[in-house]
Amino acid sequence: MTSKQASVRAYTPIDPRTMGRPVHLLGAFANQLRDDIADFLRTRINRRYKASFQIDAITFAAASADSQRWLSYHANDGRIHFAIERPLLLCLLRYRYGSVMPEPIDGENPAATPTLDEPETATEERLGTMLGQQLVELLVRRIESTQRTPPKTPASIAFTEAALNSANASDGDWLLSVNVAETRWNVSGTVLLKVSSAWMTRLLQALAPKRERSRQKQMTATKPFPARLQLTLRARLLEKEVSLGTLLDLRQGDVLPISVGDADVLIGDSKLFTASIAEHHGKLCLTSLADVD
Repeated sequence: MTSKQASVRAYTPIDPRTMGRPVHLLGAFANQLRDDIADFLRTRINRRYKASFQIDAITFAAASADSQRWLSYHANDGRIHFAIERPLLLCLLRYRYGSVMPEPIDGENPAATPTLDEPETATEERLGTMLGQQLVELLVRRIESTQRTPPKTPASIAFTEAALNSANASDGDWLLSVNVAETRWNVSGTVLLKVSSAWMTRLLQALAPKRERSRQKQMTATKPFPARLQLTLRARLLEKEVSLGTLLDLRQGDVLPISVGDADVLIGDSKLFTASIAEHHGKLCLTSLADVD
Protein backbone atom coordinates (compact mmCIF):
# COMPACT_ATOMS: atom_id res chain seq x y z
CA MET A 1 0.00 0.00 0.00
CA THR A 2 1.42 3.38 -0.99
CA SER A 3 1.50 6.40 1.32
CA LYS A 4 -1.01 8.10 -1.01
CA GLN A 5 -3.46 5.21 -0.63
CA ALA A 6 -3.02 5.25 3.15
CA SER A 7 -3.74 8.98 3.32
CA VAL A 8 -6.91 8.56 1.26
CA ARG A 9 -8.24 5.84 3.55
CA ALA A 10 -7.62 8.05 6.59
CA TYR A 11 -10.41 10.43 5.61
CA THR A 12 -13.64 10.21 7.63
CA PRO A 13 -16.84 10.04 5.56
CA ILE A 14 -19.07 13.11 5.89
CA ASP A 15 -22.29 12.53 7.79
CA PRO A 16 -25.06 14.16 5.69
CA ARG A 17 -26.92 15.04 8.92
CA THR A 18 -24.17 17.52 9.77
CA MET A 19 -24.04 19.35 6.43
CA GLY A 20 -25.13 22.99 6.54
CA ARG A 21 -25.68 22.88 10.30
CA PRO A 22 -23.52 24.53 13.00
CA VAL A 23 -22.49 21.21 14.56
CA HIS A 24 -18.99 22.62 15.19
CA LEU A 25 -20.58 24.73 17.95
CA LEU A 26 -21.97 21.71 19.80
CA GLY A 27 -18.68 21.27 21.65
CA ALA A 28 -19.04 24.65 23.37
CA PHE A 29 -22.66 23.82 24.21
CA ALA A 30 -21.60 20.44 25.65
CA ASN A 31 -19.04 22.20 27.87
CA GLN A 32 -21.76 24.49 29.22
CA LEU A 33 -23.94 21.46 29.92
CA ARG A 34 -20.96 19.76 31.57
CA ASP A 35 -20.76 22.66 34.02
CA ASP A 36 -24.50 22.30 34.72
CA ILE A 37 -24.20 18.57 35.41
CA ALA A 38 -21.03 19.03 37.48
CA ASP A 39 -22.83 21.61 39.61
CA PHE A 40 -25.76 19.19 39.98
CA LEU A 41 -23.45 16.39 41.13
CA ARG A 42 -21.66 18.67 43.56
CA THR A 43 -24.69 20.31 45.18
CA ARG A 44 -27.38 17.64 44.93
CA ILE A 45 -25.35 14.44 45.44
CA ASN A 46 -21.76 14.90 46.63
CA ARG A 47 -22.53 17.50 49.29
CA ARG A 48 -25.61 15.65 50.56
CA TYR A 49 -24.19 12.11 50.66
CA LYS A 50 -20.46 12.90 51.06
CA ALA A 51 -19.84 11.23 47.69
CA SER A 52 -17.18 12.00 45.06
CA PHE A 53 -18.95 11.81 41.69
CA GLN A 54 -17.23 13.80 38.95
CA ILE A 55 -17.32 14.11 35.16
CA ASP A 56 -14.36 12.72 33.22
CA ALA A 57 -15.50 13.56 29.68
CA ILE A 58 -18.51 14.63 27.65
CA THR A 59 -19.15 14.12 23.92
CA PHE A 60 -21.93 15.00 21.48
CA ALA A 61 -22.36 13.01 18.25
CA ALA A 62 -25.02 11.84 15.82
CA ALA A 63 -26.75 8.76 17.24
CA SER A 64 -26.51 5.32 15.70
CA ALA A 65 -28.27 2.00 16.35
CA ASP A 66 -27.70 0.61 19.83
CA SER A 67 -29.05 -1.91 22.31
CA GLN A 68 -29.39 0.39 25.31
CA ARG A 69 -32.34 0.22 27.64
CA TRP A 70 -33.77 3.73 27.49
CA LEU A 71 -36.09 5.72 29.72
CA SER A 72 -38.15 8.17 27.69
CA TYR A 73 -39.18 11.69 28.68
CA HIS A 74 -41.60 13.92 26.81
CA ALA A 75 -40.74 17.62 26.56
CA ASN A 76 -43.14 19.78 24.55
CA ASP A 77 -42.92 18.72 20.90
CA GLY A 78 -40.10 16.22 21.27
CA ARG A 79 -38.54 13.53 23.44
CA ILE A 80 -35.25 13.02 25.22
CA HIS A 81 -34.16 9.54 26.29
CA PHE A 82 -31.95 8.60 29.25
CA ALA A 83 -29.76 5.64 30.10
CA ILE A 84 -27.17 5.00 32.80
CA GLU A 85 -24.76 2.09 33.29
CA ARG A 86 -25.86 0.00 36.22
CA PRO A 87 -22.65 0.06 38.34
CA LEU A 88 -22.92 3.85 38.46
CA LEU A 89 -26.61 3.74 39.41
CA LEU A 90 -26.02 1.10 42.10
CA CYS A 91 -23.25 3.18 43.61
CA LEU A 92 -25.56 6.19 43.78
CA LEU A 93 -28.31 3.96 45.21
CA ARG A 94 -26.08 2.85 48.07
CA TYR A 95 -25.05 6.39 48.86
CA ARG A 96 -28.67 7.54 48.83
CA TYR A 97 -29.95 4.83 51.14
CA GLY A 98 -26.86 4.47 53.33
CA SER A 99 -25.96 0.91 52.35
CA VAL A 100 -22.59 -0.31 53.62
CA MET A 101 -20.01 -0.72 50.84
CA PRO A 102 -16.76 -2.66 51.34
CA GLU A 103 -13.52 -0.77 51.00
CA PRO A 104 -11.91 -1.09 47.53
CA ILE A 105 -8.99 -3.50 47.35
CA ASP A 106 -6.05 -3.17 44.92
CA GLY A 107 -7.89 -0.76 42.67
CA GLU A 108 -10.75 -3.18 42.06
CA ASN A 109 -14.40 -2.22 42.05
CA PRO A 110 -16.20 -4.27 44.72
CA ALA A 111 -18.81 -1.56 45.22
CA ALA A 112 -20.89 -2.57 42.24
CA THR A 113 -19.59 -5.84 40.77
CA PRO A 114 -21.08 -8.29 43.31
CA THR A 115 -24.58 -6.89 42.81
CA LEU A 116 -24.74 -6.79 39.00
CA ASP A 117 -26.26 -10.25 38.81
CA GLU A 118 -29.05 -9.32 41.21
CA PRO A 119 -32.45 -8.51 39.69
CA GLU A 120 -33.41 -4.88 39.39
CA THR A 121 -35.50 -3.63 42.30
CA ALA A 122 -38.36 -1.14 42.26
CA THR A 123 -36.21 1.24 44.32
CA GLU A 124 -33.44 1.09 41.73
CA GLU A 125 -35.94 1.70 38.95
CA ARG A 126 -37.44 4.71 40.74
CA LEU A 127 -34.00 6.20 41.35
CA GLY A 128 -33.07 5.82 37.67
CA THR A 129 -36.33 7.43 36.57
CA MET A 130 -35.85 10.36 38.97
CA LEU A 131 -32.22 10.87 37.96
CA GLY A 132 -33.18 10.80 34.29
CA GLN A 133 -35.87 13.43 34.87
CA GLN A 134 -33.37 15.72 36.61
CA LEU A 135 -30.70 15.41 33.91
CA VAL A 136 -33.18 15.76 31.05
CA GLU A 137 -34.46 18.95 32.67
CA LEU A 138 -30.90 20.29 32.90
CA LEU A 139 -30.44 19.65 29.18
CA VAL A 140 -33.78 21.21 28.20
CA ARG A 141 -33.16 24.32 30.32
CA ARG A 142 -29.70 24.75 28.79
CA ILE A 143 -31.17 24.52 25.27
CA GLU A 144 -33.89 27.03 26.17
CA SER A 145 -31.32 29.47 27.61
CA THR A 146 -29.32 29.22 24.36
CA GLN A 147 -32.25 30.36 22.22
CA ARG A 148 -32.22 33.98 21.08
CA THR A 149 -35.69 34.42 22.54
CA PRO A 150 -36.11 32.04 25.50
CA PRO A 151 -39.69 30.75 25.87
CA LYS A 152 -41.95 32.54 28.33
CA THR A 153 -43.13 29.17 29.65
CA PRO A 154 -40.34 26.57 30.15
CA ALA A 155 -41.00 23.16 28.67
CA SER A 156 -42.51 20.66 31.09
CA ILE A 157 -40.70 17.33 31.44
CA ALA A 158 -42.77 14.16 31.87
CA PHE A 159 -41.67 10.53 32.08
CA THR A 160 -43.40 8.26 29.57
CA GLU A 161 -43.83 4.54 30.09
CA ALA A 162 -43.01 3.64 26.48
CA ALA A 163 -39.27 3.01 26.21
CA LEU A 164 -37.37 3.90 23.06
CA ASN A 165 -37.10 1.20 20.42
CA SER A 166 -33.56 1.82 19.22
CA ALA A 167 -34.20 -0.04 15.97
CA ASN A 168 -36.76 2.63 15.03
CA ALA A 169 -34.75 5.60 16.30
CA SER A 170 -34.97 8.74 14.18
CA ASP A 171 -32.06 9.67 11.93
CA GLY A 172 -32.16 13.13 13.48
CA ASP A 173 -31.35 11.88 16.99
CA TRP A 174 -28.06 12.91 18.60
CA LEU A 175 -26.31 11.22 21.52
CA LEU A 176 -24.78 13.05 24.47
CA SER A 177 -22.37 10.80 26.38
CA VAL A 178 -21.17 11.79 29.85
CA ASN A 179 -18.44 9.68 31.48
CA VAL A 180 -18.87 9.85 35.26
CA ALA A 181 -16.58 8.42 37.94
CA GLU A 182 -16.97 8.03 41.70
CA THR A 183 -13.38 8.29 42.88
CA ARG A 184 -13.92 7.12 46.46
CA TRP A 185 -15.16 3.66 45.46
CA ASN A 186 -13.46 3.49 42.06
CA VAL A 187 -16.77 3.20 40.20
CA SER A 188 -17.19 4.60 36.70
CA GLY A 189 -19.77 4.49 33.98
CA THR A 190 -21.54 6.40 31.24
CA VAL A 191 -24.68 8.50 31.38
CA LEU A 192 -26.41 8.84 28.01
CA LEU A 193 -28.96 11.38 26.80
CA LYS A 194 -30.44 10.78 23.35
CA VAL A 195 -31.88 14.03 21.98
CA SER A 196 -34.72 13.79 19.47
CA SER A 197 -34.63 15.62 16.14
CA ALA A 198 -37.18 18.19 17.38
CA TRP A 199 -34.94 19.34 20.21
CA MET A 200 -31.78 19.10 18.09
CA THR A 201 -33.39 21.36 15.49
CA ARG A 202 -34.22 23.85 18.23
CA LEU A 203 -30.66 23.70 19.57
CA LEU A 204 -28.94 24.05 16.19
CA GLN A 205 -31.18 26.97 15.24
CA ALA A 206 -30.21 28.67 18.49
CA LEU A 207 -26.50 28.04 17.82
CA ALA A 208 -26.65 29.28 14.21
CA PRO A 209 -24.66 32.51 13.70
CA LYS A 210 -26.60 35.76 13.38
CA ARG A 211 -24.96 36.77 10.10
CA GLU A 212 -28.12 37.31 8.10
CA ARG A 213 -29.72 39.40 10.81
CA SER A 214 -26.55 41.51 11.32
CA ARG A 215 -26.12 41.99 7.57
CA GLN A 216 -29.72 43.13 7.21
CA LYS A 217 -29.25 45.64 10.03
CA GLN A 218 -26.09 47.00 8.42
CA MET A 219 -27.80 47.41 5.03
CA THR A 220 -30.76 49.14 6.66
CA ALA A 221 -28.53 51.50 8.67
CA THR A 222 -26.78 52.75 5.50
CA LYS A 223 -30.04 53.96 3.91
CA PRO A 224 -31.21 57.56 4.49
CA PHE A 225 -33.86 58.06 7.15
CA PRO A 226 -36.80 58.58 4.71
CA ALA A 227 -35.96 55.22 3.11
CA ARG A 228 -35.83 53.47 6.52
CA LEU A 229 -39.10 54.92 7.83
CA GLN A 230 -41.91 52.41 7.16
CA LEU A 231 -45.48 53.72 6.78
CA THR A 232 -48.69 51.90 5.90
CA LEU A 233 -50.88 53.42 3.17
CA ARG A 234 -54.60 52.60 3.17
CA ALA A 235 -56.80 53.26 0.14
CA ARG A 236 -60.50 54.00 0.65
CA LEU A 237 -62.07 53.23 -2.69
CA LEU A 238 -65.65 54.41 -2.20
CA GLU A 239 -68.38 55.38 0.21
CA LYS A 240 -72.10 54.96 -0.50
CA GLU A 241 -74.99 56.24 1.52
CA VAL A 242 -78.23 54.23 1.60
CA SER A 243 -81.39 54.71 3.60
CA LEU A 244 -82.13 52.45 6.54
CA GLY A 245 -85.14 51.03 4.72
CA THR A 246 -83.03 50.08 1.69
CA LEU A 247 -80.44 48.47 3.96
CA LEU A 248 -83.05 46.38 5.78
CA ASP A 249 -84.61 45.29 2.48
CA LEU A 250 -81.34 43.87 1.11
CA ARG A 251 -81.33 40.13 0.46
CA GLN A 252 -78.66 37.70 -0.69
CA GLY A 253 -78.03 38.23 -4.41
CA ASP A 254 -79.21 41.86 -4.50
CA VAL A 255 -76.99 44.35 -6.30
CA LEU A 256 -76.14 47.86 -5.17
CA PRO A 257 -75.28 50.14 -8.10
CA ILE A 258 -72.03 52.03 -7.51
CA SER A 259 -69.66 54.18 -9.50
CA VAL A 260 -65.97 54.24 -8.63
CA GLY A 261 -64.42 57.67 -8.65
CA ASP A 262 -61.19 58.84 -7.07
CA ALA A 263 -59.90 57.00 -4.03
CA ASP A 264 -58.70 58.53 -0.79
CA VAL A 265 -55.20 57.49 0.34
CA LEU A 266 -54.72 57.59 4.10
CA ILE A 267 -52.09 56.98 6.75
CA GLY A 268 -54.00 56.10 9.87
CA ASP A 269 -56.94 58.51 9.86
CA SER A 270 -55.05 61.25 7.99
CA LYS A 271 -56.01 61.76 4.34
CA LEU A 272 -52.86 62.59 2.36
CA PHE A 273 -53.65 61.96 -1.32
CA THR A 274 -56.39 61.39 -3.82
CA ALA A 275 -55.77 58.88 -6.60
CA SER A 276 -57.41 57.49 -9.70
CA ILE A 277 -58.20 53.78 -9.89
CA ALA A 278 -56.95 51.81 -12.86
CA GLU A 279 -56.86 48.13 -13.82
CA HIS A 280 -53.55 46.50 -14.70
CA HIS A 281 -53.19 42.76 -15.43
CA GLY A 282 -56.36 42.00 -13.45
CA LYS A 283 -55.37 44.09 -10.43
CA LEU A 284 -56.71 47.41 -9.22
CA CYS A 285 -53.98 50.05 -8.98
CA LEU A 286 -53.76 53.62 -7.72
CA THR A 287 -52.48 56.17 -10.20
CA SER A 288 -52.31 59.93 -10.62
CA LEU A 289 -51.77 60.55 -6.92
CA ALA A 290 -52.43 64.18 -5.95
CA ASP A 291 -51.79 65.96 -2.67
CA VAL A 292 -54.80 66.87 -0.61
CA ASP A 293 -55.05 70.65 -0.33
